[in-house]
Amino acid sequence: MKLTEDQIQDGLTRLTGWELDPAAPAIRRTVRLADFLAAVSLVNDIAQAAEQVDHHPDIDIRYNTLHLALSTHSEGAVTEEDMALAARIDELVP
Repeated sequence: MKLTEDQIQDGLTRLTGWELDPAAPAIRRTVRLADFLAAVSLVNDIAQAAEQVDHHPDIDIRYNTLHLALSTHSEGAVTEEDMALAARIDELVP
């Protein structure tokens, strides 16, 4: 189910470092880690979590920096699934 902007903003208050990109629409977070191997390790952890719920983020890795974006493409919007996966990702970030 598509979330309203108010629902998204409310959900973001419970997350760490995620922001709404209204042009996408998506929620985004950038994570910087110690080095490339730490970034790849986190990507692997995120991949496992995403597979468990069959909902997958867009991930861009640049050395030690991950750019993450979540949107439900079939809905063309941010949904509860995106917020739930964002919360799970927050748990995985060291």
